[in-house]
Amino acid sequence: MDVRGLVLVVCVLGLASCASGGPSPSHTDAVAPIPASWAADPLRGDFDPITPGEAARADRQGVMVRWGGGIERLTFEGGRSCFTMRAARLSPGGRPDWGRDSNGERFVACRAGFYDARRFAPFREVSFVGRIDGHAQLDGERVARIEARVVYLFSDCLDTAIDPQCAYGPVEPAAAPSEP
Repeated sequence: MDVRGLVLVVCVLGLASCASGGPSPSHTDAVAPIPASWAADPLRGDFDPITPGEAARADRQGVMVRWGGGIERLTFEGGRSCFTMRAARLSPGGRPDWGRDSNGERFVACRAGFYDARRFAPFREVSFVGRIDGHAQLDGERVARIEARVVYLFSDCLDTAIDPQCAYGPVEPAAAPSEP
């Protein structure tokens, strides 16, 4: 089996394990359904080539994009997780590629539901598929904001007491932890 086939198998298994628990009632209405064609490779498709920096200077709401990079921080507000990202150019397969003219533009990607900040720690690589839905202010800088339909984690290995647990692929949000 070639590398591409192996990646496809891992993605399908990851989707199957995510789907086995069923969607959380807290976010089923807020998240748009993902087309069935994305199940095999959720980072493939026709996307507008606009960069996060270009989108910050323009009004391109509703445009479908595929952006990614490294996490700066993750916040959780009003039932949504918002990722502040340092953008990288993406490989043809959608993985952040820091060596190809990456200029460090920033953007924010939000999705309904809870994403654990321990898993989505700073510097982890993530790619998103979503629609531009406006702008945000980060440290006095206007940046583009997208409503993500796909959150695809590339670098996730957590060291546990028993053995490392690694995940690679699309990640669905969990129910928010209960407030004390």
